[in-house]
Amino acid sequence: MLARAQQKLGFRTLELCPDLIEQRIICAYIGLLFTPQVGGCRVTTVGWLGAREVRLTETTRHDAPAGTPPFWLEIYCHASGRILDSCGCFEFDDDELESIVTLVMDVGRDSREGLH
Repeated sequence: MLARAQQKLGFRTLELCPDLIEQRIICAYIGLLFTPQVGGCRVTTVGWLGAREVRLTETTRHDAPAGTPPFWLEIYCHASGRILDSCGCFEFDDDELESIVTLVMDVGRDSREGLH
């Protein structure tokens, strides 16, 4: 039922396919260019894993500690109002993309099995 409601509202459920997840992340990255900045950040939704929102955040704060990645893929739970997991990225190279796709795949599998 949640998936149907999300589809009606235009939310997209993520398929647990590494290539499709990678494509959605890259599209979200490009979408950040057109997203207004709020509180020093830009945030866009990559998709949904059940009731969990997968979102990409760009931190544009200049007061961030040195070495802090400017991009974060976050798994956000609206029910608890907190980030369940996240992974930072600097330039979305192959290793970083592999790490964030693995994170999404793991959370997706866990949510299907009722572990999160």
